[in-house]
Amino acid sequence: MLSPYRFRVYEAFLAYPVGQEIHTAASGRVAALHEVFLAIEDRSADLTGLGEVRANIEFITGTPEADVAPSAIGLLKEMARAASPTDLAARFADASQRFPRIARALVENALVDLEAKRKGVTAAEYLGGAWRAGVPCNQCVFWGSDVDMRDNLELYLALGFRKIKLRVGIGSIEDDERRLSWIRGRCGADFALAVDANGAWAVDDALQNIERLRRYGITYVEQPTHKGDWPALERVARDSGIDVMIDEGLQTDEDVARVCANGGRISAHLKIAKAGGAAAVVAIGRAFDRHGVSYVMGQMNEGALATAIAVHAGMALEPRLGELYGALGIVNDPGTGVTYRDGAVSVPDQAGVGVSLRPDILALLWDSAA
Repeated sequence: MLSPYRFRVYEAFLAYPVGQEIHTAASGRVAALHEVFLAIEDRSADLTGLGEVRANIEFITGTPEADVAPSAIGLLKEMARAASPTDLAARFADASQRFPRIARALVENALVDLEAKRKGVTAAEYLGGAWRAGVPCNQCVFWGSDVDMRDNLELYLALGFRKIKLRVGIGSIEDDERRLSWIRGRCGADFALAVDANGAWAVDDALQNIERLRRYGITYVEQPTHKGDWPALERVARDSGIDVMIDEGLQTDEDVARVCANGGRISAHLKIAKAGGAAAVVAIGRAFDRHGVSYVMGQMNEGALATAIAVHAGMALEPRLGELYGALGIVNDPGTGVTYRDGAVSVPDQAGVGVSLRPDILALLWDSAA
C-alpha cells in the first residue's frame, strides 16, 4: 500500500553580517550555518510538518557534519511505509534510537509541527504548555574585534536586551577582563552579565579566572571546564562561589541524572540538538523541575524554523531564562515568522510552530517520492 506520507530533506547555508560571525572556544570561527530541513507531507490530510537542525555542530553533538543529513534520511526510510499518524509515530519510536540525536531531533521537530497542525493547536500547547506573546531572553556577544563587540552590543541594547552573555576563554584572561569591564561600564550596575567559556579551561585555571572575572558582577559562568570532566565541573561548582552552568557537557541520559544528583548546585543549558527533539528536551526540563535544577532554554545559532520550535519548547517549560537569539540577524534565512523586540522573542499564535519556508533558498537532498 502506498504511504500517505512524503518526506523531503533540504539544506541551506545561512550567514550573519560581517562582524557578527559566531566564534566560540568550542566551535572556532563559523563562516556559515549548515542547516538541514525536513518537510513531512501528509497527503491525506493536506498538512505538512517542518523541521530544521544545524549540521555543523559536531563540537556539541559528536555527530560529524557530513553524517547529519544521511542519518536523518536513514531514519526516514525506516518510516517510509507508515499508513497512519499512529503508525508514523510508532515507526519513529521503534527506529529512532538507532540514529544520532541530531537526526532524531530533525524528524521529531517536524512530527511535532505536523501533529500540532493536525490538532489545530500551537506547538507549545501540543508539548503541554501554552502559547505566550513573547519569551524573554538574553543575547550573546561573540568573540571578535572590540569594534565589532561594541557595534553588536549597541544593536542588542536597541532591541531591548538587558541580559548579556560574553564568550570568554578564546584570547587571554586580560582580553576577557577588558571586554567585561567595557560592557559593565556601558550597561551599568543593574545589567545582568554572564560569561561562557565553552569548556576552555582546566579546573585550576577555571577557579583562578572566575575569581578575576567575578569582580564585574557576573551572574553565572557557563561550561567553565572541559566537556566530560565531571569532577572538574563539580569542584568549580563547589568552590567558585558562583552559579555554574553545564552546556557542552550535558549530552547523555547519564549526564542528566548526574545534574539531578547534584542537588541544584549545577544549572543546565537545554538544547534540542543535544536532547534529540522538542518533546525530548521538554521531558528533560520537567525532570530538572522535579529535582530543583535551574535551567536555561537555549538553542544553537540556527534559522528561524529551528528557533521557533525551541521557543515553543520554552513555552512548555518554566526556564529561568530563554537563550533564543539564534536567528537574529541572519541575512538569508528561508524561515519567516520569528521576531525580536523588547528583549524577547516571539512566534505567531497559529497551529504548529508558526514558521513558513521560502523554497528558493533550499537545495533538495532527498525526496521519498523520487
